[in-house]
This record gives sequence, C-alpha cells and structure tokens, in this order.
Amino acid sequence: MNASIAVSNLNKKHRINERFVGEIACKVLKILKKDKRELEIIFLSDTAIKRVNGKYKHSNRATDVLSFDLGSCGEILISSDMALKNSRVFNTPLEKELILYVIHGILHLFGYDDEAPKARSKMFRKQDSILEILCANTSLSKVLTRR
Repeated sequence: MNASIAVSNLNKKHRINERFVGEIACKVLKILKKDKRELEIIFLSDTAIKRVNGKYKHSNRATDVLSFDLGSCGEILISSDMALKNSRVFNTPLEKELILYVIHGILHLFGYDDEAPKARSKMFRKQDSILEILCANTSLSKVLTRR
C-alpha cells in the first residue's frame, strides 16, 4: 500500500497535528488492508461543512463527517466543531473523537454505510474495533497541537 495522504486544517479554532493525523489514516488503511492512491482529510468548521452538506447532500445542517469516493482518490471532510461538541456530550477526549471521525470517513470510502440500522451497527462495530487497535498501539494525545 502506497497512499499519498494530505491533511489540512481549515478550522483555526482547533489546532490539529496534520502529520500525525495522516499517520493515523495510513494505519487505518493498513488495518483495513485497503488502498487509495490519494486521500485528503480536511478539518472544517460547522459553518463550512454545513455549506458542503447542503450543496452535495442536500441537507441544510452541519454534520460530523462527509466522505467523497473519487475512485482511486478519496476526500474526507470533518467538522472539528462537531467533534468538540460530541466529545463533551459523550465525555470522550477530543483527540479520540477526531480520530473516530477519520476512521468513520475512511470506512464510508470503502462502502460502509450508516443509514439503515443493521448497516450502521456493522459500521460502528468496525470503527470501534479499529479504534481499539489504534489505542492499543498509539497514543492519540498528539492529535492536537498545544498552543
């Protein structure tokens, strides 16, 4: 597997360690034994992801993750604002929530779906098992850069 992974943080409210997130995404692809020649992960605000969600998914609301499968390329948009809100709701570290969204987005690129209850259950089991593997071998504390 030889993927080119680009990570960009366009939401300056949250400082993301882009290189480390790229490394995590690479590990997720290896765990899945999947490949994308190019993968782009972009962190956005709720406002920005709401615009994209409206344009491409016809839903006028902010969402946590949007994935676009472009054949050998994939693009994942993540709302770091939503990750912060959900980390507070679910009492999880922001770093873990952000990586969960990376995993979730990658799973969407490979055909996992969370619309129907049965498919959602399968997807969530898979993302939880990947997160467990990552947490056993990697400290997620480097996801955020410190000010």
